[in-house]
Amino acid sequence: MTCDRKRGSIRYGLNAHKDESLPAYKGEKDSEDYVCHGPDRISLAIENRTVAVPHIAAEYDLYGAVPDPLKTVKTVYGESLAGDGERTLVGEAETVTTKTAAITCQKNVWKTFPMTTCLWANHGAVGAVDSFPPAGRHPEIAEAVARTKELIATGLVASPR
Repeated sequence: MTCDRKRGSIRYGLNAHKDESLPAYKGEKDSEDYVCHGPDRISLAIENRTVAVPHIAAEYDLYGAVPDPLKTVKTVYGESLAGDGERTLVGEAETVTTKTAAITCQKNVWKTFPMTTCLWANHGAVGAVDSFPPAGRHPEIAEAVARTKELIATGLVASPR
């Protein structure tokens, strides 16, 4: 997975994980935004055209502190994925907690294709991970949780100053 400071309007998936109540990262005016993507690409048919997208895409924001990751991920889920209007939710959301993070994942359909989306928070960041369908099916939630944990463990970076 490659992660870089977000510049311009690069966007592969859900971009609705801001929490305005959280303190900005290290004196910044806002949180610091990052975008990540996996190296493998798959082809998806969207609105009479075919696009190549990464099999996994993520965005996250660094904050000065996230005092309650579980509360934050529930808030962000309710305000973004559940209230998005562009996605049709499939099944029930599942929430997993670790010692340092909370992750809520939900199978959903955007336009015409299935994906599994995980929203997550730890004590310094909030993010979203879209797992796109490698075989035309929803990635299983356990697989999406594992990918999200990997991002949290290895993908988070502070921007160079």
